[in-house]
Parts: sequence; C-alpha cells; structure tokens
Amino acid sequence: MDFRQIEAFVYVVRFRSFSKAADAIYLTQPTVSSHISNLEKELGTKLIDRSGKDVEPTGAGRIFFDYANNLINIRDNAIFTLNEFTKKIEGKVEIAASTVPAEYLLPKLLIGFRKIYDISFSVDQFDSRQVVDELLEKKYELGMAGTVIENNKLEYHKLTEDKLVLATPCNKKFSSIDSSVLPFEAIKDESFIYRESGSGTRQEFEKIFIRHGIDPSSIKIAARFNSIDAIKQAVSQGLGISVMSYISIEDYISFGRMKAFDIEGIDLTRAFYIVTHKKRPLSPVNSVFLKYVLDSYNTSAK
Repeated sequence: MDFRQIEAFVYVVRFRSFSKAADAIYLTQPTVSSHISNLEKELGTKLIDRSGKDVEPTGAGRIFFDYANNLINIRDNAIFTLNEFTKKIEGKVEIAASTVPAEYLLPKLLIGFRKIYDISFSVDQFDSRQVVDELLEKKYELGMAGTVIENNKLEYHKLTEDKLVLATPCNKKFSSIDSSVLPFEAIKDESFIYRESGSGTRQEFEKIFIRHGIDPSSIKIAARFNSIDAIKQAVSQGLGISVMSYISIEDYISFGRMKAFDIEGIDLTRAFYIVTHKKRPLSPVNSVFLKYVLDSYNTSAK
C-alpha cells in the first residue's frame, strides 16, 4: 500500500468518478484504476462498486475512506511541519461553496491568500444544502454557505452579513417609484423568479416570510433558475422580480439595468459562513487558509 493508491481511492470516492479523480490529482484514468485495483488486491476486499451507473464505495470502502483521509492528512501534516521549518507552505485548498460566496466573496480571499502563499485552489460550486451534504460525506474539509442548515456535526463560522433585496426591472412601473422601500402588498401579486430549492438565498427568503406570516407557497412563480446570472438577465428583461443578495446585483444596479428595494417591515439581512466538520481534522494547508479567512473577517465559530 502506498500513498498514491490511497490518494487515488480518496479522490474517486470524493468525486464518485474515476475521470474527475484523475483530473484532480493529475494522473490518467487508467493509472487511477490501476491504483484502486492494486489497493483492493492488497487489502483483499472490494473498495469501489463499479456495477452501477455511479461509482460508489462498498461497505468496506466507506469504512476505509475515513482511515484513508486520516493517512493523507498525517502525511500532509508531516510535510507541512517540515515546510514550516523552512518557511515554505505548499498544497491545494479545495472548497465546496454556494453560489454567492463562490462568485463574490472567495475571489478576494484567494487573491489575498496567494499574495502570502503560493497555493492553488479548487472551488466547486453547489447550493447551500449540497455544500452541507458534501461536508457531511467528508468529500471536502471546507465549505462556504449562505444559510445555516442545522447539524450537530458541523461548525459554522460567521464571516459577514449581506442584505437580501427585492430586485426589479427598470421598467415604467418600478422606475417611477421614488421610495427605496415597498410594502409587501405592492408586490404580492407580482411574478417572482426563484432560485433552486437548496439555495441559501431562497431558504433565507422563505424563512423570513414565514416569520412574518406569509406563506411562501402563495407567491406566484414565473420561473426557477440555478444561476444568479440567469436570474439577473431575466429580471432586467422583465420576466419577473426576485429576492436576491445585494452584493450579487450591485453591478446591474450601477449600470441602470435593475432596481433594488427593501420590503417594508421585513428584515432581509442574512449572513455568509465558512463551515467545517467538527470531527474531521483539517489538513495543514486548509487549516492555514481557514485561519486566514477568519482573521480577514475577525470572526469566530457560531
């Protein structure tokens, strides 16, 4: 058993794909398959179920996965300690992030971190619920999300606050409104454009409306998209209105393609979090990046 085999196994389980695992660790797919086969022969058991449409770990594979992760982290910690001794930090940070953090928070953080350390990043984008699922399945050590999905295995570190706003087109109806605040009665019959059900923005929007006695199912939906850019285009062209993160539409507002309103009597403040698994030790480079992010926002665990 060697670390190349163990690393190949960890990435195949993480990505549920031989080809994606190969890309992630810069090997060919046949090489990854060979590593897995040799590992299975050495351990005397099947670790990967290749019979179905998706690549899944067997029961033995799920057991071995936690040990394999720990072995990789022990190796990385040893390398990190030696590199720290010579003032050198290397590796790759892999993050599961929901849409708004991935597109509007992470780029600035990555730029700042790379000014200090020559580290590469891999950012995979999911909705907030999927980010939590990825962390619970231990496919990633770090996640960023726009809502808290309660689970006692996870630790949420609040980074910053944002405001959800009512995004509207700059058509005659909304351009003539001088106030920055609209009563819910004025928009309750409008057609809304929604994000996917796992979106943190959508979940925060629905939780806030429920707290104010408004049934989300009573809202008329014109369309659903899982892309912020698609929603921005749809709103700006008049398909409907939407509740969106303010930082995600600042550009459209500044260019006069969209307007933003608060909803009277409803506090649409929300927060963004970096999330970790309480029982999964962080690899050295992830630990350093987490500290950098928390220091950047001067934050602590929730």
